[in-house]
Amino acid sequence: MNFKLAILPVVALCTGCMENTMSGTGANSSGGTASGTISQRSDGNYALVVTVDGGVCSAVYSDPTPRGTELQPLVCSRGQGGNATVMYDSNGEPRSATYGGIDIGSGTVIF
Repeated sequence: MNFKLAILPVVALCTGCMENTMSGTGANSSGGTASGTISQRSDGNYALVVTVDGGVCSAVYSDPTPRGTELQPLVCSRGQGGNATVMYDSNGEPRSATYGGIDIGSGTVIF
């Protein structure tokens, strides 16, 4: 699959993103490093993009609850799969994302 075509769904998730964007990095269980970015979209939802082992995975979160968590499946550019849980702080802002799945390893990105 052409990488440019595979990344289009990831870019589409962030359509209408606002300036409220946070980024971070964290160790991956496979021995590498993962990076992540979460952006608040104009509809109030958050778009998460995590880069792991050369692949890009994404998910949309729609329930930012103060001190809450939200689990969503990841859509990945190279056919990998998994889930990611976003943890929200006392103001309902994302503070971290913990991910795991087949061919992406696992880890936590702190924003």
